[in-house]
Amino acid sequence: MSTADQSLTSKRYIDGIYIPSGLLVVGCLIVKREWVPYAIALAVVLGGYKLWSGRVQKVLKPTVLQDFELKEKTIISHNVAIYRFNLPSPNSILGLPIGQHISIAATLPQPDGTSKEILRSYTPISGDHQPGYFDLLIKSYPTGNISKYMASLIVGQTIKVKGPKGAMVYTPNMVRQFGMIAGGTGITPMLQIIRAIIRGRATGDKTEVDLIFANVNKEDILLKEDLDELAKADKGIRVYYVLNNPPEKWDGGVGFVTPEMITKWLPRPADDVKLLLCGPPPMISAMKKASEGLGFKKARPVSKLEDQVFAF
Repeated sequence: MSTADQSLTSKRYIDGIYIPSGLLVVGCLIVKREWVPYAIALAVVLGGYKLWSGRVQKVLKPTVLQDFELKEKTIISHNVAIYRFNLPSPNSILGLPIGQHISIAATLPQPDGTSKEILRSYTPISGDHQPGYFDLLIKSYPTGNISKYMASLIVGQTIKVKGPKGAMVYTPNMVRQFGMIAGGTGITPMLQIIRAIIRGRATGDKTEVDLIFANVNKEDILLKEDLDELAKADKGIRVYYVLNNPPEKWDGGVGFVTPEMITKWLPRPADDVKLLLCGPPPMISAMKKASEGLGFKKARPVSKLEDQVFAF
């Protein structure tokens, strides 16, 4: 829900509260004037309820797992899907700051015959500007716990969620430029930030983004159409793709992300530049080492918001 929709002078409030209340009072003036005080009181009560019920409600709780029902499941490929979950009301939002993520929990059987609660972190590809639901892009792995569990869900079933989690909180113009390196599903927090930057252009967000997105095969590139569309629409967003197994006539990078690629496609180290990393652990370790060799400040084992190199 946009800020304009929440304004007390928005069309939603004019049509839903002010006009009906005015008609009620005017009607009483015409029919029976002594009813006017009661009509005013009734209009205030009904208007107050309408305002209260229409308010934006944040639902996430950091320490409490809550159930959310699967509304839609959109199959992207044999092991990738977008899962849409209902929030409690059409006005509900997760209340997830840009750059943070949620934890999904499930009690799963273990090899020894016992059951254990497993938690994994995911970044929604939707945002608080889209009330009533949230979307998760998840790739299921044969050895995955939660990802395999998610793949087995059918519409109407629920998952347990808590949050927000994470040290990154994006604010407009917090840096002049982001360099981003993502691998596989590590694209989700990058996309969350990129979309927030583009939404903020109208109010003065000038942040630029250069993204290196690495995958094994071309068909593994998640949300490529979305990324290409965003880059085409906004000259401040640039994407460079890298594949281990490129097809013929591939014009992107080949192999693993190298220091040479980082130097060519991402911004140089500076006080107003931040490098964001998200992907498989071996890739993150390699990128931390490479970035330090290129002059970025050494990344910590656990990243903090103020770090020049931040790994999700």
